[in-house]
Amino acid sequence: MKEISDAFGKALLDWVHGGTTPEIIERDDGVIEIGAGAEVYLMEGHEWPPAEQEAMHYVRGRAADLGCGGGRVALHLQQLGCKVVGIDSSPLAIKAARLHGVTTTVRMSVDDMKGRIDEFDTIIMFGNNLGVFGTPQRAKRILTSWAKRAPRGTRLLLESTNPLSGGAPVVDKAYCARNREKGVAIGQCRLRVWYDRSPTTWFNWFFVSRSEMKKLLSGTGWTQIHVAVGEPDEPYVAIYEVA
Repeated sequence: MKEISDAFGKALLDWVHGGTTPEIIERDDGVIEIGAGAEVYLMEGHEWPPAEQEAMHYVRGRAADLGCGGGRVALHLQQLGCKVVGIDSSPLAIKAARLHGVTTTVRMSVDDMKGRIDEFDTIIMFGNNLGVFGTPQRAKRILTSWAKRAPRGTRLLLESTNPLSGGAPVVDKAYCARNREKGVAIGQCRLRVWYDRSPTTWFNWFFVSRSEMKKLLSGTGWTQIHVAVGEPDEPYVAIYEVA
């Protein structure tokens, strides 16, 4: 079977066209889980988790929906009259977001954001997108570089889920225990996504608790101003600002 790198982008594109088949997530130890699918990735604002709905009150100025996927966050803000740019590294995700109705999109990775961070007043990373950095160490390094270039008052809305809560996708207590034995972050995982019988390449992802989030961002130049929460097994959003 030929491996392709943008299988999840293809899923997003199909969902925007009305498809309902969910993605499949495979963990590096062989554990398989059915993904959230179109129901979550294209859900409207009133259906979002409580933490995301609350966090929207902290968006100001020109916003970047980083890792926009099908564009649910960007589209919501756009409908509210906000200036927003949907950003994703996947060309098919960008295409899906535009078909979904997002008017302004940019294909760009988190590494590229450093050079354009001063263009935005708020950077939004919903969908557990703290994990897009791959590892806590890489997240700390990149977020520190962003803070050095971001204007004072720039806001960052970071979403994650406590890996021990039972709500983090493809993470369970046994896997967390193995991570602890290996000396890595308990919410660290290695995954690939399957869609239409094709997989993405393997990639690193991670989830952190609220206390781990605060420790991770300590010393980066970002100051925590609020944490929006819901039920213990639901995602939370930590809101940071450049002082």
